Amino acid sequence: MKTTSSNKARFAIFLAGAAAVLVTALPQVAHAQRRSPLADAPAIRKRLELRETRFELGVGFGSTLGQDYFHSMMVGGKLAFHMTDWFSLAVVGGFGVVQMETAYHERLTGSLVPDPNVPREPSINEANDSMERIKWMAAAQLEFTPFTGKYSLFGKIFAHYDFYAFVGPGLLGVEPTNSAVPACSDTGTSRSCGLSGAKFGGNVGLGLHTFFNQFVALNVELRDVVAKLNPSGRDTNGDSFARLDDATWQSTYMLSGNITLFFPTMAAISQ
Repeated sequence: MKTTSSNKARFAIFLAGAAAVLVTALPQVAHAQRRSPLADAPAIRKRLELRETRFELGVGFGSTLGQDYFHSMMVGGKLAFHMTDWFSLAVVGGFGVVQMETAYHERLTGSLVPDPNVPREPSINEANDSMERIKWMAAAQLEFTPFTGKYSLFGKIFAHYDFYAFVGPGLLGVEPTNSAVPACSDTGTSRSCGLSGAKFGGNVGLGLHTFFNQFVALNVELRDVVAKLNPSGRDTNGDSFARLDDATWQSTYMLSGNITLFFPTMAAISQ
């Protein structure tokens, strides 16, 4: 009898333990099997797709920055296709409409005084005639847009924005101040020469959009076009003659602003 009672007691304890395990485990299993309604849902719902599969057409104004002798004020434009929200292909261009002398140009020409004891020093006219002006620029660029968002001004005005980086090939069209200056060549024998024509190089920079609505935006770009130039048109390598090999790789910084239109005019809305 004692053995039977002991076995019954053990069996009762086992059943109680098994029941406790089941009571604890079953809700966990059920919870694991139940699918969350947010599974596979996008991080942001009903998001305006302001770039993806849209064309961008812009016109505006720009200027070179940090030039030695002349700043070129340009009228230009941009055409882009945004393949995704992150990547786009674009072409940009600008034509110089005003050439402004820099402060350095004024100081330099003001200090030139003909001196027979300094044969390499040019006269004011000679120095001016060979100075390089940027007449136009053109570039193609691949744009990467990692940062997008929305901002507010004074809690009342709200707008979307994005920041992007770009890289690609670039062209600069240059010419001397006086077209009568001898053209730069490999065998030039004069003290100055005029570098002219299209100069191929690289194009890299940063840009941003701020959207007024789904259709219209302000686009600002800061770029560096690197090409072989000779801003002074003078001897730079010390061989006493101005030639093609006096041109060196130089940065030409530009700042531009465009009013751009997006097509289709209505942006898609995510789920």
